[in-house]
Amino acid sequence: MGYYNMIYQYGENKFLNQCKKSGVNGLIVVDLPWPENKNFANKCKKKSISFVQLLSPTTSKERLKKIIKDSHEMIYYISMLSTTGGKLKVSPKQILTNYDKIKKIGRNKNCVIGFGITEKTISKLKTADGLVVGSVICKEISKSLKNRQNPVINVSKIVTRLKNKIL
Repeated sequence: MGYYNMIYQYGENKFLNQCKKSGVNGLIVVDLPWPENKNFANKCKKKSISFVQLLSPTTSKERLKKIIKDSHEMIYYISMLSTTGGKLKVSPKQILTNYDKIKKIGRNKNCVIGFGITEKTISKLKTADGLVVGSVICKEISKSLKNRQNPVINVSKIVTRLKNKIL
C-alpha cells in the first residue's frame, strides 16, 4: 500500500519487477484512482500482481459498476469517510448494506472492508470476504514498544482474539 509518486519516481516497470522478485502479489495505490490507473493496473496484471481498486460510500452506482468491471480479483471497500484508524461512524448494518450492493455487481470479486474495524465491530462484519485491521495491529505494535513488551507476542494475541470473533 502506498502512493503513486514513489512508484513514478522509481519507474513503474522497475517497481513492478522488484515487486515480482520480492513476492508481492497485490498493490493498493491510494492516490491512483480509476480510470487514471488503467495503464498501471494493466502493467500489474501482466506481472500477475493484483491491482486493488478502492470503493467508498460516495462512489456513484454508475462509477461503481465501471470500477468493479475493470478491477482484478480484489476490491477494497472503504467503509466510511475518515482517515485510517478512525472510529466507526457508520453502523455495521449500513456498511453491510453497501457491501452487499458491491457484491451484487461484482459477484466474482473478493471484497474486503476496511476502516473502523475493531474488536468491537469485527464480529458484526464477519460475512465479508475479508476485513482489514491494519490500524489495530499498528497501534498494538506501538503500545508494545512503548511498554517495552514483545510486539510479536502481543500482535499474535490480538490477531487470535480478532480471528476468534469471526469464526
